[in-house]
Amino acid sequence: MSLRHFVDPSLFLSKIMTPPSLLTDLHMHSIYSPDGHHTPDAMFQRGLELGLEAMAITEHAEWHKGDAGFPRVEEYFHATLACRTKFAQQGLGVYTGVELGNPHIYARQAYHLLDEFPFDIIIGSVHWLYDINIHDTAVFRGRNLNEVYTDYFYEASRLCEEFPIDILAHFDRILWRATLLGLPFYPTQLEKPIRTMLSTVVRRGISLELNTRHLAMNPTWRENLTTILTWFKEEGGLGLVVNSDAHQTSQITLNFDIAETLLRQTGLLAITPEKLGEVTLA
Repeated sequence: MSLRHFVDPSLFLSKIMTPPSLLTDLHMHSIYSPDGHHTPDAMFQRGLELGLEAMAITEHAEWHKGDAGFPRVEEYFHATLACRTKFAQQGLGVYTGVELGNPHIYARQAYHLLDEFPFDIIIGSVHWLYDINIHDTAVFRGRNLNEVYTDYFYEASRLCEEFPIDILAHFDRILWRATLLGLPFYPTQLEKPIRTMLSTVVRRGISLELNTRHLAMNPTWRENLTTILTWFKEEGGLGLVVNSDAHQTSQITLNFDIAETLLRQTGLLAITPEKLGEVTLA
């Protein structure tokens, strides 16, 4: 893939640049998610300035404990389709998308949303474990650490098995929270549930996301992540979707340089939108 956009060097004063092999970002959020900060137009404009060739804004849809799903979905489609027309003239591919929280548990609501609105990209995420948000420290409280990890990876396997998605997002997010708490993680002790998740992703033709949002955190779990990605390749996976999970313009393509290093270390490919589901071995 060739870089089609001339980018003014002054735009890189923030030292955030898109590595030449990573020209798509298919997981981000705008003001139509409760935790997003910028309009779709602003997000796409920044991506264009960074040299991206394709982007998707994938807003949250959650039904946990009375959450309303995707309440501003019609506004989102109107804004995003207007951006598709605008930015197509500048060489940027604009995709619609949604990030479904635990859709295998809320299948009726999730199917209703997908039947009503023609999203280009469907992301599935495990956001809830034991009825607790996985970003909450309470998910570990009073529980055996390895059992929490095991239950998380098996829940991700169940999601992929039971609900049709294009991308499994931030499969390692539980490790981010654990690392913040100073909790250990030894992948060899959890090889079975991890490989079960990875083999399910491959068998179901789902693309695995390498979420870059926290990859620069120190201390880091990147060495363990490299081990898991090596197992993914052994299970038949050939590529990853590298996404920033940006919630504001400054986070778009954040840590893509680290992702590119991980791809080189593991020999995995970068998946582009037209190849979703095609670069894993079914």
